Amino acid sequence: MPVERLARVADAIAGTLAEGAEPAAADAGLPGSLQAMAERLRAAFAVDLAVIRVSADEPGEDDVRAHAFSSPDHESTLGPAIDGMPRGVLGIGRSAMAAGRGVLWGELAEHLERLTAADGTPDPALAELLSGGSAVSVPLTTPLAPRLGVLTLISLRADRRLGAADLAGLEEVAPPVALAVQNAQLQDRARRTRHTMGAVLETTQNGIIVTDLAGRLLIVNTSAGRLLGLDLREFAGQPMDEILARHLKWRFADPDAAERRQARLHDHPDLAEQDEVATVDGSILERYSAPVRDAGGDLVGRVDIYSDVTAARQALAEARRLAEEKATLLEREERRAQEEVALTRAGHVMASALTRADIHEHLLSQAQRIVGADKAAVLVVDPTGDVLPAAAAGFSDESLRAMVYRRGEDIVGRVVESQRAFICNDAEADPRVAAAVLRREHIRSFMHVPVVLGERIYGVLSVDSLKPRAFGERELRVLTELSRHAAAALQNAMQFEQERHIAETLQRSLLTEDLPVVPGLSLAALYRASAGSLVGGDTYSVWRLPAGEVAVLVADVSGKGVDAAGVTAMVRYMLEGLSLRERDPSVLITELNRMLVARLPDGALVTVFVAIMDADLGGLAWCCAGHPPPLLVTAQGDTQWLGDPGPPCGAFPESAYRVHRVELDQGDLLFLYTDGLVEARRQGECFGDDRLREAVLQATGQPPPALARSVYAAVRVWGGGSIADDVAIAVVKRDVVGWEG
Repeated sequence: MPVERLARVADAIAGTLAEGAEPAAADAGLPGSLQAMAERLRAAFAVDLAVIRVSADEPGEDDVRAHAFSSPDHESTLGPAIDGMPRGVLGIGRSAMAAGRGVLWGELAEHLERLTAADGTPDPALAELLSGGSAVSVPLTTPLAPRLGVLTLISLRADRRLGAADLAGLEEVAPPVALAVQNAQLQDRARRTRHTMGAVLETTQNGIIVTDLAGRLLIVNTSAGRLLGLDLREFAGQPMDEILARHLKWRFADPDAAERRQARLHDHPDLAEQDEVATVDGSILERYSAPVRDAGGDLVGRVDIYSDVTAARQALAEARRLAEEKATLLEREERRAQEEVALTRAGHVMASALTRADIHEHLLSQAQRIVGADKAAVLVVDPTGDVLPAAAAGFSDESLRAMVYRRGEDIVGRVVESQRAFICNDAEADPRVAAAVLRREHIRSFMHVPVVLGERIYGVLSVDSLKPRAFGERELRVLTELSRHAAAALQNAMQFEQERHIAETLQRSLLTEDLPVVPGLSLAALYRASAGSLVGGDTYSVWRLPAGEVAVLVADVSGKGVDAAGVTAMVRYMLEGLSLRERDPSVLITELNRMLVARLPDGALVTVFVAIMDADLGGLAWCCAGHPPPLLVTAQGDTQWLGDPGPPCGAFPESAYRVHRVELDQGDLLFLYTDGLVEARRQGECFGDDRLREAVLQATGQPPPALARSVYAAVRVWGGGSIADDVAIAVVKRDVVGWEG
């Protein structure tokens, strides 16, 4: 190709680089730009077809091609054939791309085997059209894209065969064409990026505002206008400072703060910050502003992003409100739980008290502690109708002497009469209150709560404060509940006092107050009720018979309490009555068993040991009905269990019992007891017979009363300080002549 023609081609390509694609081609993107370049190349080289193929940007995408035909006939004939062929006429282009250099096909007919139809058979029409044609192709490369694409020229005329000169010319213009193609590719990519960015900005619910380095508005999306209540697109290109001052700041609840922020960001272009701003419409916007930098790190502008967080902040405020309400409820419930625990403990403390005086003191201390009162008093209604202080905390003696009320009179008397609480939150301002005691004790607030036993008024609980305070529903509920606990404890205490009186009277009737004086004998007895019991089923007795014999009894009735004590009394008096006409212990127990079978409640049993000493004290006859065997200790220290028991009394009407005899010499000792002694436990282990024998032997040098106490103490210490069952002990010792006990 002549040098002049190459120069024209280079100018055309340079124009393409400088001016870009024509408007119509620019609208079409990369295909349009390639088409414009292909047209210029076809015209410059005076060929029938120019083809530019650009490799795909991403894997999986199709190559981009542009075909410039010299005539519509060629385009209508050759175009569909090229599009329908797997390789098409660009086979030469693929050859150039593969070789990495220009390729010349002087005769296209020589390559007809490549020009086949889609089904793989030769296409005669296409072969006739291309007969006599020629083609040249060169690869398009740049430093950034070594396989950018390929440029192909085709001549279909026999008088215009392409040769080496055309190939050299095409290679000469290939570099500027490659640059033009790469520029078009970058422009197309930027165009697509802009379109994608625009679509993204319009899709997002966040408001986006972009300004350049000079502070001019570049980009703004529809959401920004919606959130700010002002369409900013009409202000594109204007300085953001002016837009804010004239139009935008009035959309914020604090316009001055908006201007200060804008000035701060203007003075500090590197600053990034995040905050929240309220609009005049009541919305809350989260605002993030950050500098925008290019790939080299240089500042190119600023972006502001607005997000509507109104719903989230409202939800947060609602959640905070609910949390505060929940915290208040939890605090109230915790206080209520603490009060319930305190009331339960107070109830347990008062329930454990056995006297009314103790309950009064507990009621005072618990009321002061739970309510936080400065003074407190418990006033009790006596049988005459007077209401008197039974316990008080913080009052002077003079005031206590003056605290005497009549039922129905004064505030305390009316509380007793109505059985309804009375609350005064300021005694100086309450016209209902006029009591000298209040002024003397400097009481400003008080509450009187009735203490009711069933339907009967017992008294009044009064709590007092030296400062005005609002005694309210909580204090009334707490003191009312505390009074209920006190009432239950008082009922138990009063019942206990009554039962104790009965039990003490009954117990005195069960036990021999004074053992008989029998010359030649030393006697002792001991009775201890089980822990928490006032009276039980164990008993002992020693009495003289008409002929001078001495009878000794130890018995144990199953069960505890008043019922067992009643049976015990019956057993004792039956045996004493039967002994007036009968001296044989086995006959006594047989008769006793016959009478008890018909009289004992179901399941009740009685164990009995009866011994009768001769008048001269030398012989001992005994019989045992299910009772633990007494221990006989001789003067020499030998021991013998008086065992061989028969069945307990009250079980079977035909039970048989045997009598046994043993000699009792001077210095001999008989230790009788009930099972509570040997069945005392420590960690599940019983005290037992062996330990009992050792305890008795260790104490035999003591007089019988001291011996009984020593043995009981030894068992109690071994058991950890308490014995769970009733215990009765009787000690009979035959004196040694000349011994003074």
